[in-house]
Amino acid sequence: MKKNRLIFYAFFALFHLFIFFFSLYMDSEKDNFQFLFSLQKKIGLLKYGSFIGLILLVIDIVWLMRGERQHAIERKQWDHEMTSLKAKLFDLQEKVTKNTQNNPGTDKI
Repeated sequence: MKKNRLIFYAFFALFHLFIFFFSLYMDSEKDNFQFLFSLQKKIGLLKYGSFIGLILLVIDIVWLMRGERQHAIERKQWDHEMTSLKAKLFDLQEKVTKNTQNNPGTDKI
């Protein structure tokens, strides 16, 4: 995996860890109504956080699709190269069999 992709996944993992620890903190403060009311004023930040998560997910999907497309192009080139090498090998074998059929006594030394 490339360095850019590792950095992206590290950021993605940190984002999910932050959400996990935030939810644990919220669960521990569920009986503190004053805290919950004060947090309700900042609920808009949750929209931005979830939007960042969606953007990260879309980036990962686009990155994956680009990689798959590049892999398909390389695979097609490799298949074409393999086919041409097989054809060359077949042609060489055909030349050898034609030469032995035209000169039947040449293979005996």
